[in-house]
Amino acid sequence: MDRFRLFSLWNRVWIVHALLLALLAACSNSVMEEPQEAQEPQEPQDAETPADTVLPEVPAFALVEVDSVHSEMMRVSPNGAMAILGSDGPLAKANEKPRMRVKLDYDFSLGEHEVTCLEFKRLSDVEYWSVEPVCESDSAPVVGISFYDAILYANAYSRVNGYDTVYTYFKQLNDANGNCTYLEGLTFHPEVNGYRLPTEAEWVLAASVAWDPSQSWNATNAELKIHEVCSFRDSAGFCDLAGNVLELTNDWLGTFRDTTVVDYVGAPVGGVLREKVVKGGMVAQQPSDMNLYSRGDVYAVTVSSIAGYIGFRLALGAIPHATWMDNRGYASDGQASVRASSADIRRLVGTVRAKLAFRNDRTGNLAFVDYREGVVNAVEISDTLPVYHPDISPDGMKVAFCTGIEGVKGGSALYVRNLDADGSGLVKLDVESAAIPRWYVDGRGDTSIIYVDDAGDNSGDAEFFSRATWKVPFSAGKFGKPKKLFDGAYHGGLSPDGRRAVSGAKRLRVNVDGRDEVWLGGAQACNASLSGDGTDRTLFLDFGSEPGRKFAGTKYGVHERLLVADSGGRIVAAVPAPSGYSFDHSEWAGWGNVAVVTLVNVGGAHGKIAAVNLDDSSVVELVEAEELWHPCLWVMANPATGSNSLDLDSAGVYRDIVYGPDERAMSLKMRMFWDMKDSVEMIAIGSSRTERAVDPSRMSMRSLNFGYVGGDMWATLYLADNYVVPHASHLKYLVFEISPDLMKNARYFRMTSVYNQAPGFIYDMNHGFWKDGLPQGFVSVVDENVRYTAADSADYVNTRGMLKIEAHGWGGENPEILRDTVMPDYLNELFASSVDSVTAFIDSTADKGFKIIGLVYPQSPEYANTGAFGRHGIKRSLAMETFAYFDSLSRVYPHFVLVDENQFGLHGYTDSMANDFDHLSTAGAERLTDRLDSLLKALDR
Repeated sequence: MDRFRLFSLWNRVWIVHALLLALLAACSNSVMEEPQEAQEPQEPQDAETPADTVLPEVPAFALVEVDSVHSEMMRVSPNGAMAILGSDGPLAKANEKPRMRVKLDYDFSLGEHEVTCLEFKRLSDVEYWSVEPVCESDSAPVVGISFYDAILYANAYSRVNGYDTVYTYFKQLNDANGNCTYLEGLTFHPEVNGYRLPTEAEWVLAASVAWDPSQSWNATNAELKIHEVCSFRDSAGFCDLAGNVLELTNDWLGTFRDTTVVDYVGAPVGGVLREKVVKGGMVAQQPSDMNLYSRGDVYAVTVSSIAGYIGFRLALGAIPHATWMDNRGYASDGQASVRASSADIRRLVGTVRAKLAFRNDRTGNLAFVDYREGVVNAVEISDTLPVYHPDISPDGMKVAFCTGIEGVKGGSALYVRNLDADGSGLVKLDVESAAIPRWYVDGRGDTSIIYVDDAGDNSGDAEFFSRATWKVPFSAGKFGKPKKLFDGAYHGGLSPDGRRAVSGAKRLRVNVDGRDEVWLGGAQACNASLSGDGTDRTLFLDFGSEPGRKFAGTKYGVHERLLVADSGGRIVAAVPAPSGYSFDHSEWAGWGNVAVVTLVNVGGAHGKIAAVNLDDSSVVELVEAEELWHPCLWVMANPATGSNSLDLDSAGVYRDIVYGPDERAMSLKMRMFWDMKDSVEMIAIGSSRTERAVDPSRMSMRSLNFGYVGGDMWATLYLADNYVVPHASHLKYLVFEISPDLMKNARYFRMTSVYNQAPGFIYDMNHGFWKDGLPQGFVSVVDENVRYTAADSADYVNTRGMLKIEAHGWGGENPEILRDTVMPDYLNELFASSVDSVTAFIDSTADKGFKIIGLVYPQSPEYANTGAFGRHGIKRSLAMETFAYFDSLSRVYPHFVLVDENQFGLHGYTDSMANDFDHLSTAGAERLTDRLDSLLKALDR
């Protein structure tokens, strides 16, 4: 890592940071969608609500003393005091409100100071780490590390000191500098007594005992330099809780609730950005700007963020009754931990495009695991609705569930909701009773849900046939009108052709073409599940029946074999349960010869969910907790078969797990392109100047904004040559950004590196960018792998790729010039190569049937008073020569037109139309787009 470069960047960032701290507005939380046609879930009771108690802002009863065993730490004993998180003050951000009380019913130890560079380097020598930390001095806090680096250090510190590790994971990924940017399957084990990062509540409780930011390294005395630890010490014995560097905590960034929570450890997951809570203050802040309730930085601090002003200190001690609270304010203290990694799932079903849904019976919540996510966690959807028998929709985006249970007579309600952390989009089927929902797609591709009106004991004919099996259409988030299929409560599934249904609550019943049959000689059976692959096989459990024992060749106990019957009722497989366990809640998975089950120990606890490979009888444990029920494993269907099968983990995956929001935006635009390729008439392509200046929603023709942050000529040509030209069959105009100051970038600049890393781009390249035609189902796979979120819709989807931004003006009289205008020889060579490549592209498209608009975007008019063309340098004289050259090309190539909206500052775009030195605001984009649309209409005429 280039230490000088990082600190130079850090100093520039934090000079800006210090100026912006008082100006930046807080981001508001998204509003939860109101349930439709459903009972409103009741809010849970507070974990503890003291009656008529005035809680102190400062926990005067907390005792802090030197840890007698660990001299580098202080021992904190709450003694009845509570940590006060958040604030109700007017300056608090949305994710800092409201004030929340946290009761800690355990003692813990917290580092006297942040981990120093010397400490980090000593341990890294033992552990053979490749990361090179940023250090002001050996005694200064270590910075330039990610959250992942910090917890790897905590694990290593536990090992060398004889403690168990608190964090487990399956796979580690480092960047070129050695920093850890990804830990697959990361799980935090609060019950383990080992070294870890402190929770936000622990940090606040310790800091609030003697909080005094005036006695810290801050903007008044630090000179923007990080200082040695313990240059300041507060009266409680800690050093630098305020000032010097911000500190990572263990908590995911979630929301608060006006309540009291016991042993709070943050949110279950970190939201879309995977943000972590950081606390304290740092050297660019005024003491008055430091407070106990702040939780973040000016920039989002994610698990892979690396900054020169964020460090960490260690905590020690188990958290006996850890409580997570999701972003709806619902608390849970029985989180399930993931046992299988994405790689394990890929080995099992051939793809990581898989999701697991289940009931956490300890909490009563619906939970799910998305193996496509960069961090594989069990996410709980918390409310007071009873949740049984969840079933994931064919597209993997929704889940149906009921409030009744198999084998128990009585009424049940049926719901569908989105499979996201909020459990949004909740709708209820308006019928008297509906149980055991199963998604169903008919031969025409229409989606429905099969259910029964009662799921009780099916052993008696009269009672069984007094019930019925039903089908209800489901589309656009709404139920249609239910239709009765046949008498009998066949809740084990319906075959794709609709001719077969099964049931298994006491007896294994099968309906074939309207005829009811009882299989297994009438012996007791349950958990019947009909395969959806057209083979009409039935998965079930029995009670050690004679037919089962005869096939297995041995005696076995209740649910100790997972049985499969063929379409004629003959047992064809009997998989033994692992030693010490039996099976329950068996279901076919959404792929091949795989089933998903719960594993029940000798004490009767359903402590694990596992997948069973029926080909080799192997068992893969998926998740673990106290009591887990009713698993459903969804696997994305492959629309192509045989030699044309698509790699679901590559096709359309235009974003790597370590990429940030800018690269995610490119993946969204790739999906828009594939969806629009046969209808789009205008595409604007280029850098962030394009992204913020052309509004397709204002164009009179179907348009797409293909601009992106970090763009240059090479990236633009890559997209144009490999995607736009061969696939945009109805393209009439290609708006191609001409920015001379970006023409001197190396061939492998920021965005072009994405094309060499993200699986989707590599997959396309290895298949010749599909110039001979797309394979069956390719676009649908892209749609599945690139899902829009609500935030995406607000930022990009509704504007078809344009990013709308506020006006902040052109930046004043001294415009920023990031690079020297005098280029060395190698940059002159790159510049000439870029110009030649653009020329070659124009030449190659002369007979393609579309026109190219070479567009120069406005920049600050103040550049006219400098020697630079714009923000990224190059001489104005070179820019003039370049524009003259491209203008001359319009006389050679009739399909090319140069449009200069900059005019070297004489453009008429006012401060109200600008966001910064070289980007238009939304108002400016409206003007430019309207002018562009008028030009294209004129060219049409």
